[in-house]
Amino acid sequence: MTAILFPEAICLVDPVSGQTSWGANQEWYGDLWQRKAGCGPTAAASLIFYQMQKQRLKQRKALYSGRQSLLDQMNELWNYITPGRGGVNRVCMFTEGLEKYREVKGVNFEIRALEVAEDPAQRPDWTTVSRFLEEALKRDEPAAFLNLCAGAEKRIDDWHWVMISGLDPQSGMITFFDESQIKEADLSLWLKTTTKRGGFVTLRWPLPDTEIAGKD
Repeated sequence: MTAILFPEAICLVDPVSGQTSWGANQEWYGDLWQRKAGCGPTAAASLIFYQMQKQRLKQRKALYSGRQSLLDQMNELWNYITPGRGGVNRVCMFTEGLEKYREVKGVNFEIRALEVAEDPAQRPDWTTVSRFLEEALKRDEPAAFLNLCAGAEKRIDDWHWVMISGLDPQSGMITFFDESQIKEADLSLWLKTTTKRGGFVTLRWPLPDTEIAGKD
């Protein structure tokens, strides 16, 4: 299994209830439409928040432990990756929003995307998909995953973005953060059986000490 190195960086605690959250949850949004359609900006915020947390570790600062810091990032990313009537249902909507965010914030990361076509004949094979994800995870960079149809793999919600944190290329199993939980699914089965398009996005950070816009 190839996985991110610091999963504890995405483990947050609600200061009121004491409830532990593994990663973000679009249900944290204050607006009903955001809660319904906000999985795209939630996944994007998670990618950036993980890098922010790693930066704090390298600077020997305490990790953000409350969900408000991640919610602030979610609210900010909503302004760049704003769902339409069908949500953020194309990889290009996700990457174009990140490009705008990068330009406005002056953050230096490279956006890498791998799209999965609706037509099975035009899709990348499992070797291509697993190599794309494994390369990112070996750099300790999680991946955002768009699934519009789960096919035979029912452990992934349809019409949804999640953040992949681990991959076993031999078995096809992934671990991912969704609804503030750590979940598992067979991504190779998804690739074989989904009947709609999907895709993956990773952010490549060129320098270990890249400065990221965030709270002190």
